[in-house]
Order: sequence, then C-alpha cells, then structure tokens
Amino acid sequence: MNPPGVSAAIIFFFMVCLSTPCLAAGLIWAPPPLEQLIAEALENNRSIRSYAARTKALKTRIPAAAALPDPKLGFAVQSLPTDSFAFDQEPMTQKQIFVEQTVPWLSKLELRSETAAGKAAQKMAELKAARLELAREVAEAWYELGYVSESKQINNEMFALVRRIRRDAESRYAVGRGQQQDIFQAEVELSRLEDEAIRLENLRKSIEDRLHELTNRESYRSLEPPSQLPDPDFRFSAPALTEDALVQNPKLRELKAAIKSARAETGLAEKEFFPDFNVRLSYGQRDQDRTGRELPDFFSAAVAMDIPLWHKKKQSKELEAAMDDQRSVHSRYQDLKSRLPYTIRSLTSEIEDTRRRYRLYIDELIPQAEQWARSAQDAYQVDNVEFDTMIKARIRVLKYKQEASRLFYTTYQKRAEIEALIGGISGNIHKRVSPASKGRTDAEQ
Repeated sequence: MNPPGVSAAIIFFFMVCLSTPCLAAGLIWAPPPLEQLIAEALENNRSIRSYAARTKALKTRIPAAAALPDPKLGFAVQSLPTDSFAFDQEPMTQKQIFVEQTVPWLSKLELRSETAAGKAAQKMAELKAARLELAREVAEAWYELGYVSESKQINNEMFALVRRIRRDAESRYAVGRGQQQDIFQAEVELSRLEDEAIRLENLRKSIEDRLHELTNRESYRSLEPPSQLPDPDFRFSAPALTEDALVQNPKLRELKAAIKSARAETGLAEKEFFPDFNVRLSYGQRDQDRTGRELPDFFSAAVAMDIPLWHKKKQSKELEAAMDDQRSVHSRYQDLKSRLPYTIRSLTSEIEDTRRRYRLYIDELIPQAEQWARSAQDAYQVDNVEFDTMIKARIRVLKYKQEASRLFYTTYQKRAEIEALIGGISGNIHKRVSPASKGRTDAEQ
C-alpha cells in the first residue's frame, strides 16, 4: 500500500500538469499589443492574485491532511493520598509521564489527502478560468476600441464629404441650378454626424476606462487601437473544437476535480463509522516507602477507541450529506458536458456567418456602392439625379465600410470567446489558405 498522501499527491500533480500550459503559454491568440495588455492585466489584477494565493494555500495543505494528529505528552500523579499528600505513604502512589497518539482507521489519512488535493485542483481550474475570462474581456474591449477608432475615422470622412457636398450645393444654388432644400439636407446630415462623433468619443473613453480597470493601471495612459490585423479568415471544425473543450474547458476541469474530491469525502464519511484508536504509553515513578524500601517503577500501555454510538445523528448524516454533494457535482458536470457542444456549434456558426458577411461587404457591397456613388455623382452634375439620391449614395459607401469594420472586429471577438470556452489557443483553428486571405488593404480599413 502507498503511504498516506502519495495517491493524493499524484492526483494533484496530474491536475496541475494539465493546467500549467495556461500559465506558461499564451491564453488566447493575440497580436503583440494585445498580448502585452493581457500580460499586464494578469500581472496586476487583484482577483487573479487572490485566486493564485488561494491555490497555493490549498496545495500547501495537502501534506498536512495526510499527516497523523500531533502526539500528546502528559504528566500525571496517581493514587496520591489526600490525608497527607505524601508520595511515600502508599506503594501505589506514582508520578507519571505518558505519550498518547491517535491513529485513524485505515485509509482515512489518504482519503483526507485526496480531498485536499481535489480542492486544490478545483482552485487551480478556477484560476485558469479566471485568467481566460480576464484575457477574453481585455481582448473584446481592445477589438471594440479598434472598431470605434475606425468608426471615428469613417465619421470624419463622412463629415468632410458632406461639407464638400454642401459647398457644392451652395454654389449650384447661387447660380440657379440647385435648390435651397439641398443645402438644408446637407446641414441636417452634418449635425447628425456631429452627434455621432460625440457618441463615438464617449464610447472610446468608456472602452479605454474599461481597459484601464481590467489592467489595474494606477494612472491613465493612452491606448493604441488595433491596426493591420490579418484577415479573419479562420478555418475550424466544431467537432474538433468540442473535443478540445471536453478536455481543456476550465469549468469542466473544475467539476472533474470536484467530483474526485466529493468521492473522497464520501469515502471518508463511510470510514467515520469505524473507530479511531488512541494508543497510550505511560511510565510511573515511585518513591521509597517509609521503611526505606525501594519500590519498582511501573510501565503501562492502553488502547482506546471511539464508539460511534450516536451514528444516526452524526456519521449517518455526514454520509448522507456527502452523497448528496457528490450527486450534485456529478449532475452539474453532466449538464455542462452536454451543453458545451451546442454552445461551441453556435459560436462557430456565428463566426462563420460573420466572416462570410464581412467578405460579402468587402468583395461585393462596397465595390457596388462605390460604383453607384460615382454614377450618381456624375448624373447629379448634369441634373439627371436628385440631390437626395446622390448624397445617400455617397454616404452609403462609408456606411458599408463601417459595417464591414464592425463585422471584422466581431469575428476576432468571437474567436477570443470560443478560445476562452475551449480552454485556450487551439491547434484546430487555422488560417485559411486562399486568395481571400491576404489581410486588410488600406481601402478596406
């Protein structure tokens, strides 16, 4: 039989080895600027520090759970007469020293160690889940900052465009070729764009504040938005990602560790019906009697055991509670395990749909809108198209570019979400090798 605690130590070592890559390698895919932000957040975040400290504390308790209770050293006086309190009056009077050790029933120590190891593995999985969640939040905020930054740039382009259109409308009206309502319509568009600029600036500040909060920065520092990201043309398989999640998902690992711990607690509760033993060794020293005769010292040994007399109110209830806990944890594990494939399939579908819509905007809608805008502009110059049609065509191009930007960054946000769900960077998410996967051009941005 293995010494107490060896099996628990092996279990904990196995769980830690499975969890360690999340601490040593990248948590989710990230370009260098985002990787630095995530590293800063992981280093400074106080909640992560708390999880790490708690994990270390539980790991330290594993050997203590497998140790025997401390022995007791005691001193006693036996058979001392109360009429004289003299040590040489009665032959049975002794001055004793004893040692007492409690020895639990077989395998109780090992079960206690396994319980402690399971709780430490649970906390390790919680730590990984917290780190992944923090990385995902930082990534989503950073990508959102990129979308807002590009939206501001597009809004500024629209503002400059509408100002030029208004000047053109004023010139045409001055020579009698245009209508005054065209100028009013352009001014309304300018006011709307100013309102949008204010909204985007407030949103940018809110996102930057969120990133400063996640990184626990003590002072404000400007943040660079994403730029020159590769085209989000990912190739993946939902079944392959599901296999990754069933192995690596931190919540699932946490529940697996909880099941091991609950089983150990149930086994320990069953063992509580069996008694612990108290072994006692004592040495009694006697003085000479009043006649000067030397009296031999005494050596004594005793074994005592607990009697589970009140087991119906104590041990039985503890066992019942432990079994209920085990069933509860197992049910939660099965529930999460059954839901994970559907969640992953939903996310992969969202990523694929978003990616396809992005390519539709880039490859078809934006070029078509640009062609329409050029045609409307030419027709407007010769009075074949109304002002309203022309300005809507010009603005539509930039609106499509803004929507393409939103789809672009949403794809990256969804990738971060699915990587956090499956437990980190997956080798089952690849870049497509196709002519469309050439990264974003300046025109796309």
